[in-house]
Amino acid sequence: MKHLFLGSATVFLLALLSSECWCRNEEERLINYLFKERGYNKELRPVEKQQDAVDVYLALTLSNLISLKEADETLLTNVWIEHTWTDFRLSWNKTEFDDIEMLRLPPSMVWLPEIVLENNNDAQFQVAYYSNVLVDTEGLVYWLPPAIFRSSCAINVNYFPFDWQNCTLKFTSLTYNAREITMRLKEEGEVGNWTTVEWIVIDPAGWTENGEWEVIHRPAKRNTYKHIPKESNKHQDITFYLIIKRKPLFYIINIIIPCVLISFLASLVYYLPADSGEKMTLSISVLLAQSVFLLLISQRLPETSMSIPLIVKYLMFIMVLVTVVVLNCVVVLNLHFRTPSTHVMTDWTKKFFLERLPRFLHMSRPNELEPSWEGALPRRSSSVGYIAKADEYDTVKSRSELMFEKQSERHGLTTRTTPAAAEKPQSDEEVTEQLYSEVKPAVDGANYIIKHMHNKNDYNEEKDNWSGIARTVDRLCLFVVTPVMTLGTIIIFLMGICNHPPPLPFEGDSHDYREESVRWLS
Repeated sequence: MKHLFLGSATVFLLALLSSECWCRNEEERLINYLFKERGYNKELRPVEKQQDAVDVYLALTLSNLISLKEADETLLTNVWIEHTWTDFRLSWNKTEFDDIEMLRLPPSMVWLPEIVLENNNDAQFQVAYYSNVLVDTEGLVYWLPPAIFRSSCAINVNYFPFDWQNCTLKFTSLTYNAREITMRLKEEGEVGNWTTVEWIVIDPAGWTENGEWEVIHRPAKRNTYKHIPKESNKHQDITFYLIIKRKPLFYIINIIIPCVLISFLASLVYYLPADSGEKMTLSISVLLAQSVFLLLISQRLPETSMSIPLIVKYLMFIMVLVTVVVLNCVVVLNLHFRTPSTHVMTDWTKKFFLERLPRFLHMSRPNELEPSWEGALPRRSSSVGYIAKADEYDTVKSRSELMFEKQSERHGLTTRTTPAAAEKPQSDEEVTEQLYSEVKPAVDGANYIIKHMHNKNDYNEEKDNWSGIARTVDRLCLFVVTPVMTLGTIIIFLMGICNHPPPLPFEGDSHDYREESVRWLS
């Protein structure tokens, strides 16, 4: 009885082990059946007739828009490419193979349509990783390899940094033409309710937002070119479009605001007095700062002559204005340091720049505190008194005695009688002639001093007039340059702010190619 029990247990274990081995080797048997017994050849297209074409369905899933390098005109993206086609040679009856419904195979074992990115920018046509191919019982082949593509993207820098770009990923088969395979967009749904996936798929769970670019439109299209024969592999392609808009906040904070602030420093040049010696220094410093910004921006943009970026237009506009400011400073300094000994001021110049233009510019000059003398300067009262007293002393005393006689009296000293007082009085003509001879040197000296003071006053007045003309030109340039700079800044940047992507991805096509507005196939 014990031996019978051991025999039954052994038979049961052998049967169990044999069934487990059988289940474990069903996929191997199926692979052997498909590739060896049927004689599968991966070099041949999966068609029953030579004139038939293989339908290949494509879809693109975008997981990350890594970067767009403007200088290289290269779009770097991380995507998943979904391939679907039917290979009737890989179909089987699942009841014969323990109900196996899905088979996973290396892509090197099956036929591939060899669809590659045509507009790649680094000559790398392969995907990043050759994942397994999924095959079901009907021979439907599903392949989803990941890839990091560097695609060429023509950059339009006309409105940089308020620009938007239209980049494409163009897929075609370099091995098979349109008579051998037919490239189509992926179709999904149920029987009777099929729809075409006419957009780039973005999974919110796996999507990584880009800090510089915002995806506006992402349509997909199948393009056929009737002017190209079907025998050419250029007859058809599947193109995925990425219409992206730049987020300008980084450039506004780091480039535009500093440029605008530095630019308006040029207006402060007109507030600096010419005697400070800093007008040229400030204006040239602003010009050099704008040159540095222009150099930094040129390193980010492609070397193209097709268009001029908006920020470069603004910098060139400001550099021209600052150059004009430098020229104005040269003219103002030349006017300020003019003197009557080097330049003659004409009447119309004086009338226009010192009378009419200051009134128009609302400039006011300080009032004259010192009176203007028409004739000779009046004598001092003490001198007039001394000359009036000369008649009482017969005008024969010396000038030193006349000057110090009153002072002697104040100190209690007796007036000294001069020898001339004892002389015989002279006639009026002799007295007048003697007085004239005595006073004439003093009058000549006083007239010389008066003339010298007049000349000096005229010299200083004309020099002040040249300085006033310089201040008037400064104010005029301030009222001209500042509005021009302000209006130019507003107009140039309004052009960029008003630059928006189109509301629809394709001109003349009312469909927006979004998941919310699918088009059902009839």
